[in-house]
Amino acid sequence: MQHTEYTALLEQRVPEFTFTDNNDVVISRLGLSITLFFKRGYTLEKREKILACFSRFRAEFGTHLRFHTHSFKGMKKYSPENIAKVEDSIRNKGIYDYGGWTISDAKNMSEAPNCLMRYLDSREAGGDKKNSYLSLVLPWFYLKETQGMARFNDWLTYLCQQLEPDSGDCGYCLNMPFDFDDYCPLEYELAKRYPSLQVNANVFADAMQYTNSSRGVNWITVLDKRYIKRLGGENWVRQVLSRDPAISIEPYPGGLLIRAGQYPDLTPVVAGLSPHYLAVNQLIRPIRVQPQEGHSLHSYGINQFDEQSTLAWYARYDQGPLSLSPLESGTPALVTGNWTTPSFPHTMRIIKQGEMAPAGKAGEVIWWDLASEVEDDGTTLAPQS
Repeated sequence: MQHTEYTALLEQRVPEFTFTDNNDVVISRLGLSITLFFKRGYTLEKREKILACFSRFRAEFGTHLRFHTHSFKGMKKYSPENIAKVEDSIRNKGIYDYGGWTISDAKNMSEAPNCLMRYLDSREAGGDKKNSYLSLVLPWFYLKETQGMARFNDWLTYLCQQLEPDSGDCGYCLNMPFDFDDYCPLEYELAKRYPSLQVNANVFADAMQYTNSSRGVNWITVLDKRYIKRLGGENWVRQVLSRDPAISIEPYPGGLLIRAGQYPDLTPVVAGLSPHYLAVNQLIRPIRVQPQEGHSLHSYGINQFDEQSTLAWYARYDQGPLSLSPLESGTPALVTGNWTTPSFPHTMRIIKQGEMAPAGKAGEVIWWDLASEVEDDGTTLAPQS
């Protein structure tokens, strides 16, 4: 698709995401997000890198920025003096204390911004297993500009270098006011209409769900090497995704970026699902989040995500149950389990998720999983190592 064709199509859809209240205050806008989940956010070293990300954000959007909120007392006015004080508070906070900061171009907490940067770190008490997260949201028209894609890629490269993310994603999202609770029904309805729309309203709470898993596919899926290993290794990932020439893979410090197409998708569900997103989703399903009981992308309000619709959202690109076995030798196991094969009667072998199934002396062998179970929708897998 040509750049002009893509931007023309995008401009046609932008009005569907723009809403105002009775006072003509904009309460939702389309945005382009980079959301990264990373470990060790409580350390001073990582906090300094987070602050470097905010400094770069202020350098690019400084003349537009006018609102911030954070985890510390006072310093409510967005001013150079208070920015310096918040930075010192983040550096000096205790390792058992949470820290967070949001900066945007919104007038106040009741207006939807065009651009923002937000982070929330973890506490040392959670150990290295807990996620911190940082989200950069750029204006929807960022990629429309001549150098927009290059600037976006520079941002993604920089953030990955600084944060060394464990997982993450990039794609379109809905920008809502910081005081967003009343507007979650907008995100819910638009996410049903546009499957590629990333649901980010409660990402600060959802981050705990992704300590050992990905939240799924989007335009760019960010995966640490430990997830790549669980998918069968980099060579296997490249081999599988090479079947779609529109999908590209590039490294970042500690992992891979999987890009499903030249531009982020924003196709309504009635027009069909992106084949590139479907291909990436099929590969990464084994490492996708298995939501804890009661997990919801929203807070159980009227016409918002609840537990069941949350499960459906995670599975929105699934096409039927995920077949765990039979497993051909030379292909990776989708789950860790006890496997057996008719080629070796009365023999059981543990094959870990991502490990290649072994062949026999005579060549190819078919293995069958003895223990793992799949739910009716095919999305729940056996516990992972």
